[in-house]
Amino acid sequence: MYSDVDITFTLLKSALDGSTPELGSMDVSRWWSLFRRMQQNHVAALTYNATARCEVSRDVLMPWLSEREKGIDWHRYQSGVQKDIVDTMLRNGIRTLVLKGTHLAQYYPEPELREFGDLDLYFFDSHAEADRVAQRELKVTVNTEPHHYYPGSNKPYNKMLASIAPSPTFDVLHFLRHAAIHFAAKGLNLRDLCDWAMIVANGKDTNWDTVEREINHFGMASFVAALDEITRTRLGIASPLHFCAPADAADHLIHDLFYSKPHPTAVGQYFHSRWKRRLAFGDSLPSQFLHKTLSHLSH
Repeated sequence: MYSDVDITFTLLKSALDGSTPELGSMDVSRWWSLFRRMQQNHVAALTYNATARCEVSRDVLMPWLSEREKGIDWHRYQSGVQKDIVDTMLRNGIRTLVLKGTHLAQYYPEPELREFGDLDLYFFDSHAEADRVAQRELKVTVNTEPHHYYPGSNKPYNKMLASIAPSPTFDVLHFLRHAAIHFAAKGLNLRDLCDWAMIVANGKDTNWDTVEREINHFGMASFVAALDEITRTRLGIASPLHFCAPADAADHLIHDLFYSKPHPTAVGQYFHSRWKRRLAFGDSLPSQFLHKTLSHLSH
């Protein structure tokens, strides 16, 4: 009998490469459990087609179909909103770069099935002006609340990103930093792994030597190596990076994704996730703690 981890990744691999998943016979309760996991990890719409290629009843398949249709509708709506924002910024002379969700969707076999929530836009050195334009012309409320879990090295990392934007190499380095930050703060989800696999699969124009140099420089090699090991062994897609993951690091990431539960307090969660921060960043743990504390005090 396949484990829950094996079944999940078999279905994801099928969703990405169009293969027929070989899962054998599973009872309805296990299918429902699998659906809930996919839904919680924002890949239910993505895995509909793969599920439809399995021996499943209509009752099992219908929730997946519903997620697929909702995902398509939401993608169309957000794409329209994004176009309005980008066009408005362009009229005001503000360069805009689309990040994450709708941008990463282009790498998927069916872009509209890559689920996403909010829109992430980069305005180069015009963020303050973009905020004013958004409030004045689009009548939106701009949230300027800072993210307190950024390590101290984020400032030079962002400076490096600005120097290479826009480019496929920027896309890779931006994604990896964003994934590392969320991994350290909360944890990865299955969509993150699919994003990395699709970025790599479509990375022919990426300067991988630059990626490798910057990831080494900022102390993120262990995290990226573990991420790459998962997509290589589980999804059949590997990057050309030459990093070596620490022993069991990939297994720890998978265990955290599938089985970990958040600590009931913020302080407890911070200390409970020290191993993640150690894996994800070159900043020392005392440095990260000091930066987090000063960030909270200054806001």
